[in-house]
Amino acid sequence: MRRFLASAWFPFLAAVVLAGVSVAAYAVLQPTGEDIGNSDIQKYAKIGGWAVGPLFGLLSLLIASILNLIRRIVRIRKVSLLHPVVVLLSVGTWLVFSWQLTDEPRFTPIARAVIDFLARPLLWGSLAAVVLTILLSIPLLFPSKK
Repeated sequence: MRRFLASAWFPFLAAVVLAGVSVAAYAVLQPTGEDIGNSDIQKYAKIGGWAVGPLFGLLSLLIASILNLIRRIVRIRKVSLLHPVVVLLSVGTWLVFSWQLTDEPRFTPIARAVIDFLARPLLWGSLAAVVLTILLSIPLLFPSKK
């Protein structure tokens, strides 16, 4: 497990979970957009609802790659406690962002579309990725026997 946390598969798995759960949450929630009141906004929001998970998953993978590159340049790549921190920073950013968006007031049609079609599925996807990262990082808390 420790080698998996140090590999590039760990941030990739977190990004795939974020993308997959976001798309699944959009499919399960099935927002109708009846309260939007504008058919053009509703049409583009439906397209964006399917694309928000993979887009933010790709951005998370890019952020994790940049943070790991910085760790490699500074030569702290072998510090094992920083492996989950990098993944939490790349995925947790979207958790905070989507949580903030879902708490915004729903005054305009664009706000209603963004909250229902984009922010809520992204919240579920990023929450699942953060929980997976925490669960996979539990073995780092126990010292290894050599």
